[in-house]
Amino acid sequence: MIRIAVIDNDKLVPAGLRALLADTTDITLVHTATTVAGYLAAQAAGPDVVLLDLQLEDGTHPDANVIALRATGAAVLVISVHGDRRHVRATIRAGASGYLIKDDDADKLIDAIRTVHTGHLALTTELMTLINDDPPELSPQELQVLYLYGTGSTLAATARRLGIAIPTVRSYLDRIRAKWAATDEPVQDIRALIHEYPLPDPPA
Repeated sequence: MIRIAVIDNDKLVPAGLRALLADTTDITLVHTATTVAGYLAAQAAGPDVVLLDLQLEDGTHPDANVIALRATGAAVLVISVHGDRRHVRATIRAGASGYLIKDDDADKLIDAIRTVHTGHLALTTELMTLINDDPPELSPQELQVLYLYGTGSTLAATARRLGIAIPTVRSYLDRIRAKWAATDEPVQDIRALIHEYPLPDPPA
């Protein structure tokens, strides 16, 4: 028997999942929660697979949530309303075993649960294509600006660290946004892009 848990903001999701699994004899829902912290505090049944909503309302980061859940020994299957490449790549890198779109049908969900339970990766062909695509290429200067700004430096601090003017920092950030927009993936929070690139060499 595969024991699963669900962590989702929408309290109707577990009810829907129970209905989907009604005729499935090898999967049972043993725990539900609306936050990872709440799940970890109450965990008792030791689920084999955790279905994790990508965007929880408590402000936690998806990759950090995956890491925390993987530490319990459970496989993690991320579920979301969309398949944004940055989120797919970040959660898979953090240790998630699969990623599903919420409008995927019941058969896909059941197959994904069984797949991750056996230790394999559960991704659709479309999502595999997304994570295998290389991100837009950035210049060394753009990478430096992205890393410093993306790890919490202000525009002024980034400019001082790199020995450039604040308008130059803004120009580099605008170029990065433009490169991502050109791939049909406009960026709302540029700081999230640091997960898409290796760490740059330290500035001289």
